[in-house]
Amino acid sequence: MKVSVAVKFFAVCAAFVFAFAQAFAGDSDNRNIALRALSEVFDGRDAAAIDALYHSDYVGHLPAVAEGRAGLREAVSKMRGEHPRREVARVLAQGDLVGVHSRIVSGENSDIAVDIFRIDGGKIAEHWRVRQTEVPKSETASGNSMTDGGGDANAKMSAAELTRNADNAKVFFERGIAGDVETLRRLFGDEYIQHNPHVPNGKEPIYAFFSGGDGTLNKVVVHQIIAAGDLTMSLVEYDAWGNAAVDILRHDKNGKVVEHWDVVQPIPAAEELAHNNGMF
Repeated sequence: MKVSVAVKFFAVCAAFVFAFAQAFAGDSDNRNIALRALSEVFDGRDAAAIDALYHSDYVGHLPAVAEGRAGLREAVSKMRGEHPRREVARVLAQGDLVGVHSRIVSGENSDIAVDIFRIDGGKIAEHWRVRQTEVPKSETASGNSMTDGGGDANAKMSAAELTRNADNAKVFFERGIAGDVETLRRLFGDEYIQHNPHVPNGKEPIYAFFSGGDGTLNKVVVHQIIAAGDLTMSLVEYDAWGNAAVDILRHDKNGKVVEHWDVVQPIPAAEELAHNNGMF
């Protein structure tokens, strides 16, 4: 009887380890698919890679790219001859989602972008992007660049810690950045390092921003969220400002927010989109 119980115990442990390993392997595979799409399709302008990497029912949310794989092929054909240089700052992968934060240099122009991919069966089923012209580090209010800083997306975290960080990020934006200063006070850590180019370091500038308001903003919605290591990445709709953003947070050991990056882009009018999928 004791042997039987021991065998069952070790079988359960082995199954758990195998499931964890499979999940980790899935995240790694999805990360590679996302990075290949960026390097081969968008930077390398290789239309032949689209069928290999993208699902037949692919849904795109990039404002200027028409629907489906056909829309991607058309966009790539128009971009041929341009070969930008991409500097990947951080990659977050969780479940079927992968987010890539990068600097894109083309000639004398540089942009900061976050691409979020949903992977289904080893192919890209959906793609969101927010892109913003880079403000040079020498001109930012904090003295920080839009991509440097801390955070480790590969840090080992428990499922409970990842869920806590994701929950805190969602509340931070949908209630805190929607104007609830008490929520911000509760969720901020001891420091707050800022990478939004227009905002200084520290918590006080954020509190001051809301000091003259009524404590609410209309419709701040987190549409997608990825938690990996000590980072979270959120696709956020700021309806009152007419902006789409991807906000990246670094969390301390207690899940509090201690560092912030964002990429912000105006939401185009529906008639300006090349498809009917919206940005979210």
